[in-house]
Amino acid sequence: MDEDDLSLKFEMLIDHIIAKKSSQRILRDIFGHSSGDWVNCRNYIDENTYTEEYEGLDVYVCWLNEINSTNDQGRLVAFFENNQLYSQILIFNMNTLKLKA
Repeated sequence: MDEDDLSLKFEMLIDHIIAKKSSQRILRDIFGHSSGDWVNCRNYIDENTYTEEYEGLDVYVCWLNEINSTNDQGRLVAFFENNQLYSQILIFNMNTLKLKA
């Protein structure tokens, strides 16, 4: 598989975890783990979808407190791909997470 294809798939997987309608549930689960606890992204995507859309990726996610946050609501969400060694860190404002299902 072409490296550009895998890079695009990595970006699409992050979008799937962070920006989809189902992301609220996924993010609540990620933030339910301890800070620094790496979780396999396969836990959050249907196996058939993962196989069809993200084949070749082995991506994990964790969160950390954002040390520059003035109101203790900032989190860093880190994604790491084990095969190609891609990584991405996003800043997330916990105020945007709806607490009710």
